[in-house]
Amino acid sequence: MKTLVLCVDRDDDFGAKAGLNSPFIGREENLNAAMTLGLKDAEDSDINTLFAAICLYDEMTKKGMSVEIATICGDTDVGYESDLVLATQLETVQEVVHPDRVVLVSDGAEDEYIYPMISSRIKVDSVRKVYVKQVPTVEGTYYILIKMLNDDKIRKRILVPISLALLVFGLFALIDPLYKLWNSDPDVSFTSIGLAMIWLVVGMYLFSFAYKAGDKMRVWMDEMGKAVRSGSQLIPFAILSGLLAVLGVLYGWDAATMDPDAELVQQFLLFSSTTLWMWVFAYFAYQVGLFINHWLSKGTVSYTFIIASLTVFAAGFILQGALDATAVFFDYRHYDQVVVILEIAAGFLLAVFGGLLNSSLRGSSEDGDKGAEKGEAAETTE
Repeated sequence: MKTLVLCVDRDDDFGAKAGLNSPFIGREENLNAAMTLGLKDAEDSDINTLFAAICLYDEMTKKGMSVEIATICGDTDVGYESDLVLATQLETVQEVVHPDRVVLVSDGAEDEYIYPMISSRIKVDSVRKVYVKQVPTVEGTYYILIKMLNDDKIRKRILVPISLALLVFGLFALIDPLYKLWNSDPDVSFTSIGLAMIWLVVGMYLFSFAYKAGDKMRVWMDEMGKAVRSGSQLIPFAILSGLLAVLGVLYGWDAATMDPDAELVQQFLLFSSTTLWMWVFAYFAYQVGLFINHWLSKGTVSYTFIIASLTVFAAGFILQGALDATAVFFDYRHYDQVVVILEIAAGFLLAVFGGLLNSSLRGSSEDGDKGAEKGEAAETTE
């Protein structure tokens, strides 16, 4: 009976970090893969798992057992996509090795997802979990946490839910004291406002840290500096877009505070209705700038900016219809129902038109690529 020592990398660190193509079959391929990944990221747990699998393979070989070792890798998009890739690679390994049973070696992190997929195709005799030893000190724990937070997948998985919870908690904790302050209620607790602001600030910080907003802002500022130095045509449109966005907030605030006796929901509707189209035109102005800059720099018409503009106008009409319908429902304003229906219908029609335009342009570009490939093949044949 032939035994397969199988190592599984579900998130494809060997491919993403080391640029290797899996599966790896045989001791030499697996050893080279472990060494290559070790040179790229010496602290990856998959390295220890693969070395443990190689060690187990050597032990079983010394005992005279018929054994082979293989490593299969999934995809960076962990979930259905990665499991589908793992299943395909496992079938490839089965065709090459023809094992009768398998010994699964893993780091124990996602066994509940990996084990059923393997056991449904081949008999699993044993599962060996590999845990990396760490220094049991405060400094070691701090170092491990910092390394975990530097990993994009782990950072987003942990920090995003926490930051969203803090933002929602801080927002709702801030509404009540601000409402009392707005109505000149003497029972306003400034301590509650301060605590709510702390939750909001911490939540915003964690959310921005999870998505590296600071790094993206620095990159954006560098690109803006290069655009200014090169005399990009996008600059005036970007300035116009920013001004429209700021004016939208100011006009919305003015409309919401015009009637001091208005309810909070009514003020929100007035602010949203006034700000909405200023933001829509701000986005449209930015897209026009991108369109003109692309056309002048490359000499080609990019329909992506047209589709983006159609999409934002479609969203504007749909949101305006929803806001008007809400105002009618709460009896704040009296609109003709036909107007509300036409606003929403216009939004959906624009969205459908944008989708059809996008699909038709994508199809024509694919046909052009195929024609170019056929032309190149004909030239090669000649």
